[in-house]
Amino acid sequence: MNGIKIIFNKEMHRVWKDPKMILSLFVLPVVMMIFIYGLIGMLGSRSQEEAEMHRSIVSIQNAPDGLAENMQEFEAGAEITYLSSEDSVEEVKQGIYDGDVDLLVVFPEDFIQNIRDYQEGQQHPDVQTFYNPSETYSELARERFVGSMQEYEKRLLAERFGSEEVLTAFTIDATNTESQIMDTKKAGAAYLSMMLPYLITLLLFAGTMSLGTDTISGEKERGTMASMLVTPVKRSSIVLGKLLALTVLSLISALVYIVSMVVAMPKAMAGMGEMSLTLDAGQIVMIAFIMLTLAFLYVALVGIVAVYARTVKEAGSYVTPIYLIVIVAGIITMFSGNDGHSVVEYLIPIYNSSVALGDILSGELEVTSFFMTIASSLAAGGILTFGITKAFDNEHVMFHA
Repeated sequence: MNGIKIIFNKEMHRVWKDPKMILSLFVLPVVMMIFIYGLIGMLGSRSQEEAEMHRSIVSIQNAPDGLAENMQEFEAGAEITYLSSEDSVEEVKQGIYDGDVDLLVVFPEDFIQNIRDYQEGQQHPDVQTFYNPSETYSELARERFVGSMQEYEKRLLAERFGSEEVLTAFTIDATNTESQIMDTKKAGAAYLSMMLPYLITLLLFAGTMSLGTDTISGEKERGTMASMLVTPVKRSSIVLGKLLALTVLSLISALVYIVSMVVAMPKAMAGMGEMSLTLDAGQIVMIAFIMLTLAFLYVALVGIVAVYARTVKEAGSYVTPIYLIVIVAGIITMFSGNDGHSVVEYLIPIYNSSVALGDILSGELEVTSFFMTIASSLAAGGILTFGITKAFDNEHVMFHA
């Protein structure tokens, strides 16, 4: 036990006395997160403001009488050119393709008369729009135009039938002020419960990867591992001391990322409405346990790879496929929803932690599933730790790998 403590203190001291490592693990994440999320929020707000201020460039051919009076709101945000039926629209279409024009609207000739003369079974008068969906302003102009046409359609039908009321067979929620029945806490956390598990598991592995490869492969490459192995300290104690220190440091690194993200995220969400996440004590404890066991599993995964690598660079190349697995597992959980998961999903290491974190944040994780997730991570980490211990006992691996 004393040997584990010695190795643990050595690893912790090695990190905390190195300004470069402190900067890369605990300072840069804060700066990076605040910068990235601040930039996202700034660019999103600017894009929204520019879209609202932009005056749509629109051409309308064969505009019927009275159209302008019913599209005053649309006209206020657009520069409209009216074309007759003799005017060519090919140049306008080319302008839409090039991004210089936002929208072309072509009304049928005798549009109003066709509506008045319409008989059941005939083709309805068709208003055609031409826009470029790859251009934000063009798509927005079409949306605004279609919205304004709904009121114009009601007025035309009211003129034909004499009253707008005869066009309404029923209403939906016109007198119902309590239509929405939902858990506001769950609704507010829906987006975050999809994103945060992915980010937590990804950032936790990122910190573990850089620390683990340097702690084991780095010491082999520098020759300090050989000196350590000839000391009276048991090799199993060296393994456990290193893994324990790596687990603690990985958790601290991940927590720095997460706190930075939570602080900076409101800046990015500024244009997405109010969004909050409230956790009770039980949820916080469960998240802490899952992060702890997941950090142990990540450390063991990186350790088993690093112990067989000759250099830090080689270890990094070996760890990359595992990193990809972590990314894929997180992406799958982002789109799997929270409609319930099978028992098997809580037994798959790495993936189960993302699933469980998502369920905790949405308030849907059952106690049985929680313990299954913890047990699965501990079992997988324990098996890998046993393999690392065996590798440390192998002279060929430690001195000639």
